[in-house]
Amino acid sequence: MPLRSVTAAPRTALQRERIALFLRIVAVSAVIGALYGTAISHAGSPWVASAIGSLNGVFIAAAIGGTEIFLLREGSSMRRLPRLPFAVVVVLKTIVYGAIVTVVPAVHLFGLLFPGLLRQSPVDMRTELVTVGFSLAVTLIFVVVLQAAGLVGRRTFRDLVLGRYRRPRIERRFFLFVDVVGSTPIAERLGPLEAHRFLALVFSGVAEPIAARRGEIYQYVGDEIVVTWTGPEGAREGRPVHCFFEMQATLAEAAVEFRRRFGAEPRLRAALHVGEVVAGEIGEQRRAIVFHGDVMNTASRLEQAARELGCSFIVSADALDALGAAPEFACRDLGALALRGRKEPMRAWSIERVIPVAQAG
Repeated sequence: MPLRSVTAAPRTALQRERIALFLRIVAVSAVIGALYGTAISHAGSPWVASAIGSLNGVFIAAAIGGTEIFLLREGSSMRRLPRLPFAVVVVLKTIVYGAIVTVVPAVHLFGLLFPGLLRQSPVDMRTELVTVGFSLAVTLIFVVVLQAAGLVGRRTFRDLVLGRYRRPRIERRFFLFVDVVGSTPIAERLGPLEAHRFLALVFSGVAEPIAARRGEIYQYVGDEIVVTWTGPEGAREGRPVHCFFEMQATLAEAAVEFRRRFGAEPRLRAALHVGEVVAGEIGEQRRAIVFHGDVMNTASRLEQAARELGCSFIVSADALDALGAAPEFACRDLGALALRGRKEPMRAWSIERVIPVAQAG
């Protein structure tokens, strides 16, 4: 059961982001193909060989990139494929993409469109086999990289590859701690396997709103999900707050299906805080980017306070000030809260809902 976001604007923004990623992949592949075509041209015009290679790169990138970005996205009709074992997915994708590379090489398409130009750059059987082999190798690398990025998160994978956090750095970040309400009695009633499926479907369903609001899933902890934004990213358009309410809306839309399958509707509770953390890589056998700082503990304590006070969403005064978008939210001042582990009370607000733009104006 794919869960869909009920808000049109964030979904459109996410589509634009996917299209931009797709175009970048196609452009890079076109350049690689052009360079490869020039490198293997032994006779005839190098420009024609470069054009053939570029067209080949565009074709392969469009087929593979389009499948990965648009067909295999979270919540699509082909969502079950990523749930298979890593090695199985790599093999299946390599076979399918390899068939595309081998059966319909772009050089044939180029020959149909421009037979006169193709004769200027003769391609023998050996060259074609080398080209197919090169394309298959690049395809395999592409598939493995995408699968590895999916395991740790594409942003985290990018930062690990680029070594962005090789040296620890101080960052100002928003942290949104989201808890599934009543998960313990649900688990007791359903049993461990069905409870796992319940949580997996909840986390799968909220992936789209998180991505649409440019949030980064930091970690899953039991029945809790932690989402983070850098200071500038989170402050823009009040993204963390909108993200939480869109997560709620997405799950509310799927309430009937959840009741049918599990006899329970998922409800969320959350807390938002902002502050400085130390971000850096740790680990030897398994590398990871982690965040250390009091802001993490405080966000967790605020989530516990939300549970005790019966609130669905608590935001620290620091986070609300940093968002700079209070008129968009219906807020209730909770005063100074005494949080476990903190010497000084912290002022916080309960956010009840997002005020529509027309009403807010």
